[in-house]
Amino acid sequence: YNYATQQKTAPGSTFKIVSATAGLTEGVITTDSTIYCGGIFDKLDHPPKCWIYPSGHGSLNITGGIRNSCNVFFYEVGYRLGLLGNSYSSETGLEKLATYADMYGLTEKSGIEIAESEPSVSDQDAVRSAIGQGSHSYTTVGLARYVTTVANSGTCYNLSLIDKTTDSSGNLLEDYSATVRNTIDMPQSYWNAIHLGMRQVVQDKSYYANLGVNVAGKTGTAQESKSRPNHSLFICYAPYEKPEIAIATRIAYGYTS
Repeated sequence: YNYATQQKTAPGSTFKIVSATAGLTEGVITTDSTIYCGGIFDKLDHPPKCWIYPSGHGSLNITGGIRNSCNVFFYEVGYRLGLLGNSYSSETGLEKLATYADMYGLTEKSGIEIAESEPSVSDQDAVRSAIGQGSHSYTTVGLARYVTTVANSGTCYNLSLIDKTTDSSGNLLEDYSATVRNTIDMPQSYWNAIHLGMRQVVQDKSYYANLGVNVAGKTGTAQESKSRPNHSLFICYAPYEKPEIAIATRIAYGYTS
């Protein structure tokens, strides 16, 4: 049983890049607009809280929302994605989130040539789904394809573990270079805001100070069971200036990112 390709869990806040993409592209936020976090999102019954509740993050733009992994910021994005006039429809919000999840390859297997589980995009609660909760469930390799797409600003590949196959004499039989699944057409200013937020996530962590390479990333702490610890996730790419490698890491029931 290959945990990297077959185990599925909620992605937690690593999903917030999908929500950021949806919010910007659908026009419910801009790179300059701010959302206020007072620690709790009060537009729903049983209001969900930010992870720093009872404190709040104050006013944040999209870069700050990613940097601080602010739940209230992304609850609001999920809520706005579901608005039909002045009324909120969770189904509408979920449909939009699913559309953008697909752009990052999160609706299909990654393409690697070994056993892999099918991903599941959330079909409940658009507001909580926008922070990677709801019923989202993905493999680590699926998240690796997703963060690779983020790293190169929009090219989603079908992944491959195989470089090439040859016969016993070394003659090339087949080349398995990665094929492009789709591209995300988004203004560079949107990508810049997302990349900067992910860079600041890493800059805020003292234990990354001596890496010798500039990394951009996104943490995730995903709750799935009240009787077991949360899942720990981290997606990242480096070097920040010109990415060459993307990584997704998960420790199931690992408590915290």
